[in-house]
Amino acid sequence: MFLERIVTQTRSDLEQRKSTRSQAEVQRLAAEQPAPRDMLAALRDEAGRAMRLIAEVKRASPSKGLLAPHLDPVELARTYEASGAAAISVLTEPRFFLGSPTYLTAIKRAISVPVLCKDFIIDEYQVYEARSWGADAILLICALLDDRQLRHLLGVARSQGMHCLVEVHSAEEAQCAVEAGASIIGVNSRDLVTFEMHPYLIRDLRRLLPSDRVVVAESGIHNAADARRLARYDVQAMLVGESLVVSQDVPGQMRVLLAGANKSTQVKICGLKTAEHIDTAIDAGADMLGFVFYPPSHRYLSPEQASALVQSNPRLAGKNGKPDLVGVFVNEEAETINDIAEQVGLHFVQLHGNESPAFCQQIQRPVIKAIPLRSLDDREAIDAYRGVAWRILLDTPSAGWGGSGVAHDWSAARTIAQELPILLAGGLTPENVAGAIAQVRPWGVDVSSGVETQKQKDSEKIRTFIEQVRKL
Repeated sequence: MFLERIVTQTRSDLEQRKSTRSQAEVQRLAAEQPAPRDMLAALRDEAGRAMRLIAEVKRASPSKGLLAPHLDPVELARTYEASGAAAISVLTEPRFFLGSPTYLTAIKRAISVPVLCKDFIIDEYQVYEARSWGADAILLICALLDDRQLRHLLGVARSQGMHCLVEVHSAEEAQCAVEAGASIIGVNSRDLVTFEMHPYLIRDLRRLLPSDRVVVAESGIHNAADARRLARYDVQAMLVGESLVVSQDVPGQMRVLLAGANKSTQVKICGLKTAEHIDTAIDAGADMLGFVFYPPSHRYLSPEQASALVQSNPRLAGKNGKPDLVGVFVNEEAETINDIAEQVGLHFVQLHGNESPAFCQQIQRPVIKAIPLRSLDDREAIDAYRGVAWRILLDTPSAGWGGSGVAHDWSAARTIAQELPILLAGGLTPENVAGAIAQVRPWGVDVSSGVETQKQKDSEKIRTFIEQVRKL
């Protein structure tokens, strides 16, 4: 297996380096370096709205082989910085990734953003080495370290003024990273043993990571849809290597990823009932699919029907399902909601009734709380849910529950959208969604009746609606 071979080789190379240069000498060289740049500050967006990009200098990988044979590390790093990278990651492992400490040192001298040393660090000697090369931060991989080793290496790095990107691949590792006090936690979607991709691992692990930690998504980030997916999980940064080094237009690729993460609008198609319309929504690029579990609605699905639709669609079933699944409930019991979410495999729960902030905290999935928006006077109600709801959905006031098909005060919604990442609903159609987005600038849009004909979903309207959003 790759990982065992890499670690075995790393230990062998480390012993060789230790025999030629003592740890005391490496520590002396580390102490002579200028103070490290602050990678935590570089990645943390105090407003909580912008995702940062860590761009990686990567010549090769064990799974893909040689990626960029003519790569100029320093020139590439300069391009990364000029194109908006918040930090630069540099592979220093020489045999499997064809990296080098000399790349890191040269890059550090050429740029002004923090530089991350990405290697297989298992010994404190390597921490001092990385600092002596000029690294501002290091990678620590939980899969290679027990709890004691992780805490020790974190402590050594802190003694050098360096931050650590602590990489996890499972819930158990995520818990270890949190308990060890890691400030920056990376979720790597690539299995280190098999090198298989699990792109939605970040969705499962994000809920386990406290809001005061900076979360970095790693691996499998190639296009705007990938970056937009990460934005749904409140990730603060993405680490991207392969899709940049193989690109014929590195600045353009970086613009695509940053725009996908920070400027693209999420699309939720709600009230889906058939396999045909689910497939249409997925093919058109929907980000979220909504199932209505409110019996009075003509869009109602039983939990059994929804579960059957999910399990019969390979693009929804299992851990690699593409769009996120949202269940819509109105004044239902918390226990029932949690049971249905588990049964169907919902990722988010949308509440459209009189559910209180305290009730939201009983729900075991992230909550989208729908609030009817009459005017800015409704901000007090919105503020009450800010700490307990994952997203606020602004809808049109109506006599009943759920979508009315009528638009509301978009000027008020715009004011709120400047402060909160909101979902905009109510009266959206393929004809007006572009104008609504231009006026409100919402985080996402939610449509149901606007893509229906005679109360049935219309595949052409679904496609057109999403096309209009993606054009912006």
